[in-house]
Amino acid sequence: MRVDETAKLTAARAGVALAAVIASPVLIVAGAHLRSRCLGYTFRDGAPAPVEKEHGWVNIQYIAVTSTIVDWLCTPSQALTSRLRRWHCR
Repeated sequence: MRVDETAKLTAARAGVALAAVIASPVLIVAGAHLRSRCLGYTFRDGAPAPVEKEHGWVNIQYIAVTSTIVDWLCTPSQALTSRLRRWHCR
């Protein structure tokens, strides 16, 4: 998506926020796993850059991964996951 197309970027951000609110029960329970998988897919080797400033492009997955609402909804499962990992390592 082109960076200079502000209407499309605003619509994409609103769409991501709406989808996050609709999927909030899933994100609260399993958000840590889903977000880490999405981050791994977005930043994998050989993947196109999420933001190409010289060409003026931004990847829609980058908008979804960096959304504040998605971050808030994934926080409970991330806290639980980290607590379980610490407990399991003992």
